[in-house]
Parts: sequence; structure tokens; C-alpha cells
Amino acid sequence: MTKKEETKASFSRLQNFFRVVPWLILVFTLLISGLTLFQSLQAKESLFRTWVTELSYKKRIEFKRLVEPVVTNLKIARDWGRENSFAIDKTEQINRQFTPILKNIPQIHALIIANSLGQSYFLRYQDGGWQSRWNDPQARPGKALFFNWPEGESADDGQFMASDYDARQRPWFKEALNFNDEEGIIWTTPYSFFFDGQIGITAALSWIGRNAVGAGHKNGGSRVTAATETYVVAFDVKLCDLLGWLADLELGPDGRAFMVSDSGKVLGNSESEGQQSDKAVSVVENQIEEKFAPAFAKWQRSLEHEDQIFSFRAAGKPWWAGFAALKVGDRHLWLVVVVPEKDILQIADYPATYFLLPILVFGIGIVLFLLSFFFVRRHLHSLEDLRRENHRLIEDELQREAVLDDPTQRIYELIRAGESERLEFKSTVRWNLHQDRTGKEIEIAWLKGIVGFLNTTGGVLLIGVEDDGKIAGLERDNFVNDDKCLRHIDSLISAHIGLEFSRFIHFAIIEIESNKIVEIRCQASDIPAFLKKGENEEFFIRTGPASRKLKPSQIIKYLASRKVTVADKESGSLVTNDK
Repeated sequence: MTKKEETKASFSRLQNFFRVVPWLILVFTLLISGLTLFQSLQAKESLFRTWVTELSYKKRIEFKRLVEPVVTNLKIARDWGRENSFAIDKTEQINRQFTPILKNIPQIHALIIANSLGQSYFLRYQDGGWQSRWNDPQARPGKALFFNWPEGESADDGQFMASDYDARQRPWFKEALNFNDEEGIIWTTPYSFFFDGQIGITAALSWIGRNAVGAGHKNGGSRVTAATETYVVAFDVKLCDLLGWLADLELGPDGRAFMVSDSGKVLGNSESEGQQSDKAVSVVENQIEEKFAPAFAKWQRSLEHEDQIFSFRAAGKPWWAGFAALKVGDRHLWLVVVVPEKDILQIADYPATYFLLPILVFGIGIVLFLLSFFFVRRHLHSLEDLRRENHRLIEDELQREAVLDDPTQRIYELIRAGESERLEFKSTVRWNLHQDRTGKEIEIAWLKGIVGFLNTTGGVLLIGVEDDGKIAGLERDNFVNDDKCLRHIDSLISAHIGLEFSRFIHFAIIEIESNKIVEIRCQASDIPAFLKKGENEEFFIRTGPASRKLKPSQIIKYLASRKVTVADKESGSLVTNDK
């Protein structure tokens, strides 16, 4: 079946489908009306209370599962610090102990260990690598030693940079030192993290160094001196991780969920379905929307903040609000759900409904049936016009493909497409325009592109074309004739890439606009290609409009995952793919 015949058949099926749409709507309306006729809503308040109770119970369990690994590993960290001859400057020992925890428990954003002398060590896992900071305000005031290293490798020697960080001034350190129960965990209120400015809370535990004696903090039954080192270990938890599960709530088109502090400050909220963006949760300190202010005011007027479910009016319509406490140590965060009354049944997925709803559904269905019936009858011929227009576009495309068989037109199409993963422009073969001389670096630059094409999906290199698409020609390369130019290119490819790749590389000189350019067309190679530079060999792939050099470990992974298909090897599809 030809492309034209396939298009005609598709439009015929579409026309047949539109003919039955009105009848499908009628059948659907009758079914829905029949189902909803036997349903009723006895008590909206009872339904909403049940739904909020079940929701808060489920979310409390999810929240506990989120927090428990933080608490458990914090106690393990404290016990480890007690049982070892611990010093904050033993960063390698700390890394070995805590990198598995930070990597495998995503809700732990960062680790901080500090002591009463101000020494501290910060460690976090970010984007496949590790970042850490060590500082000692007494030994090196105003400076901190920063480390960055990829996963699977050892930390570098670090670099001292200006930093006024002092752990003793941070809220989690102060609260941990002032906490009377050494076995208890303190949780801060939400605040801005020093290292990256993210908003979150911190869980912390303190302990006294093993060699502590004298008077000061309690350690068992003894007292220790103020000079004794007291240690605090803390885990940062980003607020966005605590808020993440708000996005899972099904609250209808207008409902919202909030996380609120004990003071009534809104820490984050879910977005309504009608306004949803790439992030389903807003993680900034939000002002309460005016229409929800009555619900928050009523909750705050109560003598004690406690779980509450009540109705209120917003924008002249009835709404329901539910407040449920989420315990975090000795503090609370609050899950708040506000939903318009009209959406309660849909939210709770409850089979009851109003008695008038079946009549309303039936009436709307009949109207839709009549509208669609007359619309289809009146406009069905428009599909035939669309079919003819599509037929014309197919004819135009076939003619365009015929035009591309002409080299000049093909080059114009490539230049209009612009540089991409499968297309690159170079101004000259060997002439360095900035230094006004021949340069080996110019030749290496376009050889990298050829190696990248061979190792990826193939492509075309146009030499004699500026980056902006202007055709400059090859005159600046000062070749005696075209044959000398082609021989020079062939010699460079043989020397730096290899004769065995000649079957994948085809090049020619094309005259266009009274200028000559070189077109080098590359197919994807079924064997790895390397750029030879003296005794060294480098491996490149194409990523976007650039050629990227890979490390040995990256080469192994890339070649293991690479699958080259016959279609990928056909460089003739370049224009279509790059359009």
C-alpha cells in the first residue's frame, strides 16, 4: 500500500469514527445516568470526616517511614562517635562510615559533625559526586577546606576558601547543646541551610568525648569541664523531601494541601490540577491565600492546636478543612487539606451522589448528543477537504525530496537546518584565521567531528562554511587545485583516524555561489574510531552540535550500551532528522 493509499484509508476510518461519536455519547449518557440513579449522598460531613481521618492516618505512616531512617542512623552515628577515638579531622574515616548512609537514604540531604571548639565537617551527595567542607575557626579563622570528588574515587586534597561558617552559631548545634536528655534527638524548626540555601529541618544528637572528666555537661553520673569537647552529629532533611508526598494527594481541580508549622506559617503547598507545573509542590514559605484565611484563623483561635475537621465558606462557596498533626521529635508539623464541598464525592471516590445528579448528567448527555450529531452531519465534509490538503502536502514533500538530489539544493537545505548532532560547519581545512597561518589545530578540530560522527549516528561536515551559515569557500586554504585539497584531506583521515574507516567516510568538493566547499559525509561505524595524536589516541562522540571527548571508563560504558542500526548508518536521512 502506498503512502497516499494509507492516508486515504486513515481518513476513511476517521470519518467512520466521527459518524458513530454521537451514538457513543448517547450510550455513555444512558449508562452513567442509570448508574447514578441508584446512588445518593446521606451525609457530606460524615463522608469528609471519614476521608480525612483515613488520609491523615495513611500520611502519618508515610511520614513516619520518611523520618524513621533519619532517627535510626542518627543514633548509629552517635554510637559510632562514642565508641571510636573520634576526631573531626579524620575525614577519610568519616567518609567511609557515612557515604553509604547518605547515598542509600535519599531523604538525608547532608551530614554535619561538629564539636564545642567550633571544628566541623560537612558531607553531602550531589549529582553523582561528593562535596564536603572542613573548618576550624580557631586554627584557620575565616577559611574552610572544601572537597569535591566523583563517586567511586577518593577525595582530592581540597582547597581552602573564604568562609565565616561556625557550627556553634547554627540553630541545630545550639539546641543540641541545650537539650538536657543526651539520648534524645532535637529537631529544628524549618530554616535556610548554610551550604546551599535550601529550606529544611535538621535532626541532631550530642555526646561527650570519651576522655571527658571534671564538671560541665552530664555524662552518665559524672560531670565534665567546659573545656571538654562535646560533639554534635546532625542530618539535614530538605523541606521539599518532607513535602514530596503532598503531590500524591488527589484533591480535585480546586483542592489544596499545605504543610504548616506550629506557629501557623505555611511552609509549602501542593498545586491544584488546573495550575500544575513541572513541580507538583511549592517549597517556599507561602502566604496563605485569602480565600483559605478563614480556615486557618479558625484553627489558630482554638485553645490548643489539635486535629480538627470543620467547614467554612470561601468566595461565597462551602469548603471543608482538615488539620492533622505530624510529629517530628518534640515538635509538630501540620498537614492541612482544604477542599470545596462540591468536590468531596469525587475526592473520596465514594459511590453516593445527589438525587438530581443523574438528571443533570442525562440532560447534559442529550445536549451533547444533539450538538455532536448536527455538528458531525454539517462538518463531515471538512474532513474530506483536510484529506485533499494532506494529499497535496504529500505531493509537495515528494517533490522536495526530488529537489534534494541536486547537490546545490542539498547544501542549502543543510545550511538552513543549522549545526546539530549530525551536522557541523568549519571555516577552513588548515588555515588559522585568527593567527593568519596554517595550523595543525584547525585540522584536528574537524577531524574530531568526523570521529564523533563515526562513533555516534553519522553526520555531515561542511568545510568552507562559517558558523553562521555564510559560505566562505576554500580560497583561504591556498590549495593549488581541487585534487591537492582532496588528497590532503584523505591523507589526514588516513593518518589520524585510519584507512579501515574509509568505507564509512565519503567526501567531495562542491561548487556553490562561485565558491567551493568540501562536503564530508560519515556513516556510523560498527567499530570504535579514535583520533590519533602522536602516541595518544582520543575517543569522541557527538552530543548536540559539539564533539565530546570521553574518559576510558566512559568509553567502556558507552561502547557496551551502543547499538548501531542500519537506519542510523544511512547518512542520507540527515536532512530529515535535522529539520
